[in-house]
Amino acid sequence: MLRIKWFIQVVSCFLLSSCAPLVFLGVGAVAGIAGYQYHEGALTVIYQAPFMETWQSSLQALDQMNIKVQNSSHDTTSGKISATQADGKKVTVSLEYRTAQETEAVIRVGHLGDKDRSLTIKEEIRRILVKD
Repeated sequence: MLRIKWFIQVVSCFLLSSCAPLVFLGVGAVAGIAGYQYHEGALTVIYQAPFMETWQSSLQALDQMNIKVQNSSHDTTSGKISATQADGKKVTVSLEYRTAQETEAVIRVGHLGDKDRSLTIKEEIRRILVKD
C-alpha cells in the first residue's frame, strides 16, 4: 500500500512540474527497471538489482552487442565502463550504488547522445539481469 501511495505522489509531482519524460516501469519487479529518464544526451536508469550484478550484466550486454570495452573500473559503490561501437561511436556506462537492491546507470552513446542506441543497451542489460 505504501508503494502505491508513493507511486501516485511521485507521478503526480512529475506531471504537475512538467517532468513527464520520467517513465516508471516495473515498480517492485525483481531485477527490473524502477525508472528511466533521457536528458541532455544521457539515459539514466534505475535497475532493481545489486551493484555487482548490474556491473557484470553491463559488461556482458556490451560484449553480446559487439561493443568493445576499452576500459572498465569500479570500487564498492561506483564504476565506469568506456567502450566503442563498430562504427567508432563511444559508449559510456557509469554505475552507482543506490541501495542494496538498486543501482543507477547512466548510459551515453556518442558525444551528443543517441537515445535509440542508449535504450537498446538499457534493454539488453535488463534482459540479462532478469535472465540471471
